[in-house]
Amino acid sequence: MIQTTKPILCLDFDGVIHKYDTPWSNAETISDDITDGFFEWAEQAAQHFTLVIYSSRSKSEKAVEAMQFWMYEQRKKWRSKGGMHTIEVPLSFEFASEKPAAFLTIDDRAIQFNGDWSKLDPKSLLSFKPWNKRTKAELRKVAE
Repeated sequence: MIQTTKPILCLDFDGVIHKYDTPWSNAETISDDITDGFFEWAEQAAQHFTLVIYSSRSKSEKAVEAMQFWMYEQRKKWRSKGGMHTIEVPLSFEFASEKPAAFLTIDDRAIQFNGDWSKLDPKSLLSFKPWNKRTKAELRKVAE
């Protein structure tokens, strides 16, 4: 169980932190780079939340180790490209082996439930696309 004084912000990994452009091969293979702006955003978010990464990969200890190593390598790349710390405390992430009791979850494959099942037509759910599978026009429309 995660002990924290800050609320937990649960972050999905693939398609949220990891760009996830390359098709899935296995839980221990992480093929793509980090999503643009993630570390800058995470430094701001860490001032208010405990950042917890939970993924379908989290079932495997080796996959969690792969995510941790990948995050370390991505942070090194970010720094080598001029990424600068904006906070004094080191940025840290926790990796959960099961979905945490979070204040909020950020996931690329989710729809917010607003208490009314009649608003969630199962047939229309079949047309759902995560951000990295949408066209630029579709992304602009969602932003409006």
